[in-house]
Amino acid sequence: MTDFNKLAAQLKDPASLLTQLDGREEYFRDATEESVRPTAIVLAECESDVVATVRFAHRACVPVVGRGAGTGLSGGCVPDENSIVLSLEKMKKLEVDAARRLAICGPGVITKELMDAAALHGLTYPPDPASYEECTLGGNIAENAGGLRCQRFGVTRDYVIGLKAVTPTGSLIRTGIFAERQGFNLQDVLIGSEGTLALVTEIAVRLIPTPSIGSTILVAFDDPADAGRTVADITAAGIIPTVLEYIDGDAADCSNKYEKTDGLDRVGAILLIETSGENKEPQAATIREFCERNRCSYLRHEDNPERASELWRLRRNLSKAVSEMATVRYNEDVAVPVSRFMDLIAWVADMNPTGPLRVNAFGHAGDGNLHVSFLSMTGDPDEKKLIGEGVERLFRKTLELGGTLSGEHGIGKHKAPYLHWEFTPATLAAMKAVKSVLDPENLLNPGKIFAD
Repeated sequence: MTDFNKLAAQLKDPASLLTQLDGREEYFRDATEESVRPTAIVLAECESDVVATVRFAHRACVPVVGRGAGTGLSGGCVPDENSIVLSLEKMKKLEVDAARRLAICGPGVITKELMDAAALHGLTYPPDPASYEECTLGGNIAENAGGLRCQRFGVTRDYVIGLKAVTPTGSLIRTGIFAERQGFNLQDVLIGSEGTLALVTEIAVRLIPTPSIGSTILVAFDDPADAGRTVADITAAGIIPTVLEYIDGDAADCSNKYEKTDGLDRVGAILLIETSGENKEPQAATIREFCERNRCSYLRHEDNPERASELWRLRRNLSKAVSEMATVRYNEDVAVPVSRFMDLIAWVADMNPTGPLRVNAFGHAGDGNLHVSFLSMTGDPDEKKLIGEGVERLFRKTLELGGTLSGEHGIGKHKAPYLHWEFTPATLAAMKAVKSVLDPENLLNPGKIFAD
């Protein structure tokens, strides 16, 4: 029996340790269907709380699962039954250094909070996951989150310039601007490691001058192939929009039922585009020409930021809209080379009418990242089994097209059994060797990335 009183005495506030967990069910899961009750929860307020918790867990041989906002979609922060959930949501330090164009943040800072703070100084933090109003920077680090603007501006890794993190034994390591000198690039090892190697306690990120705002174009097509040709035309012309999003007809239907948007009734596919602000007029004119040549059925062009934000709400709310339509939803984020994106779109579309499941897709057409949702309207066990089979078929098709099992959500718990489909035994062995050196007892977020 673990004596948690010893841990409580080491925390800044002993009340941060929770062992009576009724009513705390949100800490048992992420945004997936699985829920597991841990042994205890620690609501860390500072770095010393993280160090104390990890050292206590290491001595007691108790697993620790780090957690941010719980918005992940791969089971990445679902706890073990005998684990401690270590929540970092209260660690919200946020300091913007406008002169150096950087910010120092705690892992519990919400992505939009950083964006808003930077904007006060005419600066921008570009990575913008669709859940940017809810997800934390610590979670973004764990998954190397992308976002709608990643084609033009890059992903989380491209903006991290320093980390402080606690290892599985409770030691504090520093990288980038927090380090006294440069050595091995541990920073890139930690980013995207899904909380399996260390727990990040402080983050330094690079900020950029706020780019000028481009035009927003929402365009609908009766035939998804016409949308695909439009994406190909934009790419071939050398145009790099700030955002280039694809939404299939079924996902658009879910969105329209969730929140009505003019022009989205019975469409085959939608493209939602933001031009780069520096060249928005010629870019918009060329894009409109491509859309009209490819027989678009509806086109709305907005230069007014407030009216454009109404259109972006469609994409930001899309995941919630799709979830509202079903009893059970599994969402997978695969990615393929941009040249094969529409091949994958067509393959997913063929899945929809072949059984009782509803299947739809949306994603970042600019970098080949597609979010595929498998929906069971009844929650029937047979339909859940069909979802599992559909997910496996999707993974095989993605790899056949030269893609990868995750574009931005991570491997987590749910994709771990399939990792050997993508990587060679030697590559997996190298990954596991890194894990075993930093966490030889396998106490930090066990069962994630590598299947037991």
